[in-house]
Amino acid sequence: MNTTTGFGPDARPRAIVLTFDNLGEASALERGTWSADTPLGEDASVTRALPRLLDTLDGCGLTATFFVEAINGELNPHALDEIAARGHEVGVHGWRHEPWAQLGPDEERELLDRATAAFAAIGLRPRGFRPPGGTLTGQTETLLRAAGYAWYSAAAVAAPAPESRDGLASVPFSWDLVDAYHLMERFGSLRRERGDATEPAAPARVAERLTAAVRTPAPGAEVQTVVLHPFLMLDDEWWAGARQLLELAVQLNRDGAAWVTFGADFAGWLRG
Repeated sequence: MNTTTGFGPDARPRAIVLTFDNLGEASALERGTWSADTPLGEDASVTRALPRLLDTLDGCGLTATFFVEAINGELNPHALDEIAARGHEVGVHGWRHEPWAQLGPDEERELLDRATAAFAAIGLRPRGFRPPGGTLTGQTETLLRAAGYAWYSAAAVAAPAPESRDGLASVPFSWDLVDAYHLMERFGSLRRERGDATEPAAPARVAERLTAAVRTPAPGAEVQTVVLHPFLMLDDEWWAGARQLLELAVQLNRDGAAWVTFGADFAGWLRG
């Protein structure tokens, strides 16, 4: 990567990698909070949030990476087919949102193989991976290379710095650009560790904060990875905030101020 000549095929001054995390019942099944009264395959994130998000992305002319738990290949294969058919990248986000950093070596290998096979069974070849919880283990990179993955996106310890080593690209994200970090109760301890308010912020305030960060990035943040969650967009207030952020991405892309793209596209440029 030669940042002195800009980012992407048009050598733009910065890049925005657009990603979405989680789908369906996977996370609730992993946490044991899924209600047996709700049929599998009918989660509102699939039946309500995803269709209007895909339509909005079509209208904006944006292409994104959707990191989904691979159990969706069994529970919601139609949703994965639709994401891919609309031209978006489908990446792996664990099997059913296991805390990835806590996995033992054998379990991690088994889950990654299982996830890759589940995607292949419905005709998808995943190239990208994001660990649930944001943190890799010491062997994740080795396993990804062996399984044929091209890139991954984990939480950055310090300033996000994309890089490519031995054919595997790293496109990290910062918690500041993750909607769930600001909106969800269970991120309270992480917010406190990072010096933010323990209580979740109001959707309008989160929209204001994220759009400000994307419009005017901090020094050294020439590459920003945005992480949004379809299930959070079931809240009408946050759906309005998410659309505001997407509209800003369209404007920056149209004006040539940023290269707005999806993960595999950026990773391919980074490697090549």
